[in-house]
Amino acid sequence: MLLSYIQAKQLLQAKNAGLSSVEISLDLGRSISKIEIRYNKFFFPDKQELTEYNIKNVLKKDTNCFLIRNNDIEKIQFFSEKTNRYYKLFPTKSWPTIEISGIRMHVVKDMTPKQDTEKKIELISPCIGYVLDTCTGLGYTAIIASETADSVFTFEIDEAVIELQKINPWSKELFENEKIHRYEGDTFKEIKMLKSDFFDRIIHDPPRLSLATLLYSQEFYNELFRVAKQQGKIYHYTGRPGAKNRNINLAKNVIKRLSIAGFSGLEEVYNGVTGEKK
Repeated sequence: MLLSYIQAKQLLQAKNAGLSSVEISLDLGRSISKIEIRYNKFFFPDKQELTEYNIKNVLKKDTNCFLIRNNDIEKIQFFSEKTNRYYKLFPTKSWPTIEISGIRMHVVKDMTPKQDTEKKIELISPCIGYVLDTCTGLGYTAIIASETADSVFTFEIDEAVIELQKINPWSKELFENEKIHRYEGDTFKEIKMLKSDFFDRIIHDPPRLSLATLLYSQEFYNELFRVAKQQGKIYHYTGRPGAKNRNINLAKNVIKRLSIAGFSGLEEVYNGVTGEKK
């Protein structure tokens, strides 16, 4: 069972209104459960209970999601010695995102992670046939793409991210949808094992350049071109790092490398670049 500031606010409002029960979500919005309120405590479906103090602590930490465990709350965040990075599940009014060492993996200003993902996929519409999702993350790209595609192949190297996939209720379909083929490995290496001229659509949504330099390399772009079908489309997320303070145009540099790889019709679009293989 999970809580964020959204559910904490609902619980406290119900308690302050003198209600004996309230219906909220315990899986970040996927479903609704009934919570009993007695003696200034909150009683959950699995017989766990939390105090008002617990709930107020959740409300204070509006950038964290929490697990309910052993009649207490635990932040869903941890440090990985393997990557030397901090990870946490960051709540929104819809699907949560991942924050890695302070960097959020989806746009959360003025939209939700779901809407952010949908905007990216729309740029290679129609999303059909065989789809390559180079970096799984929480799996939102693979899940949404699978609604129209025949199959989605998705890769994730980071064990900490995979752990968050297992915790996040909105990533559940990633493990259950037969259209989605999950691989735990390095996309940079694994792509060399994929068939040439195979993918109708490619969604390359890597971590920032500072976190995954090889996924912005000419060598990797050459492989993306190789595995794409003729008339295949690609969307490459770039974001705008350094654009404001250092006048850096990452998208322009990406277009240059993708063009060298062989892609054409390249243009800057929503937070990235699109193109095709002709």
